[in-house]
Amino acid sequence: MSDRISTYWIYQRPVNDMLELQSNLNKTQEQISTGKRILTPADDPVGASRVLQLNQEIALMDQYERNITLLDARLEQEEGVLGAVEDSVARIRELAVKAGNAGVLTGEDRQAIAAEIRERVDEMVDLMNSKDGSGEYLFAGFSGNTQPFVENPGGGYGYEGDEGVRFLQVSQTITLASSDSGKDVFMDIPSDKTSFTSYANPQNTGNPPGIVSAGITLDQEQLDAFYPEDAVISFENPLDVDPPQQNFTVRRKSDGRVLEGLQNVTYNAGSPIQVGGVSVNITGNPNPGDQFIVESSNKQGVLTTFEKFLFALENYPPGTGFDEVYDANISQTLNNLDNTIANVSQVRARIGARMNTSESVMNQHADNKLAARDIKSTIEDLDFAEAVSRLQMESFILQAAQQSFAQTSRLSLFDFI
Repeated sequence: MSDRISTYWIYQRPVNDMLELQSNLNKTQEQISTGKRILTPADDPVGASRVLQLNQEIALMDQYERNITLLDARLEQEEGVLGAVEDSVARIRELAVKAGNAGVLTGEDRQAIAAEIRERVDEMVDLMNSKDGSGEYLFAGFSGNTQPFVENPGGGYGYEGDEGVRFLQVSQTITLASSDSGKDVFMDIPSDKTSFTSYANPQNTGNPPGIVSAGITLDQEQLDAFYPEDAVISFENPLDVDPPQQNFTVRRKSDGRVLEGLQNVTYNAGSPIQVGGVSVNITGNPNPGDQFIVESSNKQGVLTTFEKFLFALENYPPGTGFDEVYDANISQTLNNLDNTIANVSQVRARIGARMNTSESVMNQHADNKLAARDIKSTIEDLDFAEAVSRLQMESFILQAAQQSFAQTSRLSLFDFI
C-alpha cells in the first residue's frame, strides 16, 4: 500500500529544514561577531554556570582592588600627616633643649621660644584636624564629619571624636584598618611621670568664661600620692564668705570630700591654685556653680605637653625661686616628647605594615584575576578557525537546500505526461 503525501507536507518540511539551517547560520555569525562560543545558557549549561561563577569572582576582586586603592590613598595621607607631626615635635624638642640652658638663656630668648611654641601648637592642631580626600577628618574615628580636636572655651583642647577604627575588606579573609583614632595617636601617650590635665566644665556660664591654665607640677611625690584621684574646683555663692566675694572650694571628684584648707578660698584671677602637688591658674569671671577639673593621669597628650612647657617658660622661669620646678618641667617635657615621637613612630610602622599587606594582596588579586580570565576564555571564547569553517559549511548546505527546493517545487505530474 502506498503512502499518501499531502501538498502541504511537501512544501512545509523543506521550509522548516531551511529555517533551521538559517538559524544555525545566524547563530554561527553571531558567535563570530561576539567572539563568544556560549551565547545563551542553553548552548552549554555547565560552561555557562562556570562562566557566571568566574564573572562573580572577577567582579569581587575588582571591588577588593577598589577598596585597596581607597585604603592606600587614606593611609598615604595619614602617613604624610604623621611625618609632619614628628617634624613639629622634633622642633619643640630642640626648643626644650635650648630652654634647658638656663645659664645662657635671656628673657628675650624665652619669649622667642614661647612665641614659636604658640605657632607650633596651632600647626599641630591643624595637622591633628587633617582631612582625607573625601573631606572627612582623618583622626575622628567613626565621627568623620566631626572636628576631632577643638579648643575649649575654658582652656586647653578637647577630643570630640571617638575611638573607632574604620576597616576595609581587601580580600575574603583580610580586613585592614584605614584609620587611627586621634585619641590613640595624640592623647593616650604614656607620660614620663604621673601627670595631670586641667579643663573647664563645658556647662560653665561665666562671662567672660573662666579659663584654667595647663598648670605645672610643683611636688611630684605629692602628685604620685594623689593619683589616681581627681580634683574639682567649684565656685561657690559669694554670700558664703564675709564680705561677699567670689570664692571656690576644691573637692575630691570620687567622693566630694573637701580637700584640707581649700574651702571657700577667695578667688583672685590669675593667682596659683595648688592642689595635689600641682598648680593651676584660673582667669576670667566664673559664675557660682562653674567647675574646673584637675585630672591626674599616667598619660599625657602632645598638646598638653606643649602647653605645660609654654606655661613653665612664662610663669616659672629661672631666677624666680622655682629653678628646680623649671628644670623638672624641662626634663619631663623632653621625655614626654620622646614618648610622643615613639608613639607616632609606632603608628607609622603599623601604617607601613598595612600598606605592605595591601600591596601583597593587590598583587595576589591581579594573579587570581589573570588565572580566572584564562579559565573563562577557555570555556567561553570561540575558536574562530573552526567557526569560520562551520559558517562556510552551513552557508553551502543552506544554498544547496534552497536550490534543491526551488527545483523540486516546480515539478508536476503534467511533466511526466
